[in-house]
Amino acid sequence: MQTMIQSRFLAPVLLLLTTPLFAGQLYRFPDENGVPTISRSLPPSVAQNGYDILDDKSLRLIERIEPALTPEQIIAEESELNAQILAEKEAQKTRTKTEQATKRAKQKQAVYEQNLRASYSSEQELLTDRDNNITRRTVKIQELTAKIPKLKQSLAKQQQQAAEQELRGRGLSPNLQKRLTASQQAIEINANTISSLEQEIIQLTEQYAADLIRLRELLQAATSSN
Repeated sequence: MQTMIQSRFLAPVLLLLTTPLFAGQLYRFPDENGVPTISRSLPPSVAQNGYDILDDKSLRLIERIEPALTPEQIIAEESELNAQILAEKEAQKTRTKTEQATKRAKQKQAVYEQNLRASYSSEQELLTDRDNNITRRTVKIQELTAKIPKLKQSLAKQQQQAAEQELRGRGLSPNLQKRLTASQQAIEINANTISSLEQEIIQLTEQYAADLIRLRELLQAATSSN
């Protein structure tokens, strides 16, 4: 990289030192005042500023020599080139990560399809399994729901006892406090369990629907190949 930039920096000088001044050529360059000048010779002092080589009869442009890079320009070009290299490396890392993620997704999909075919030989088997799983959770929800009124009734009775004790100035006994806490926790646990089971039913319904579609495709593909 640095050699390439330095070559551009030295090109006008090397050309001046190694190329003979043939007849039929003119040089056009800005003099020290910036005024365009045409001459049969090229002063070394202006060579690095860039110049044109012209045909001496038609003044047709034969070649244009770009100005040599200044040290500041060389540093800027090196910085730009380094930034491009760094950007390409980052882009390559991103491409690699994407390729790896795609590969993992394909592998995961392949395992999923293998398990699906190993678990169910027909659509009806999948539907039966779905119904059994959802029914178990539905029954459990019904059982927990039925317990809630009794738990609330027990809690209300304990709260009444607590109120009576406070009215008598006896304060809340440790045993009653323990039973109150247990009743409140039981109601909360029941409610959380019911919510969790309801969410499981939703997720199972969605998963079985997707499984059914994919299983149908796999079964049809297997039938077609036979």
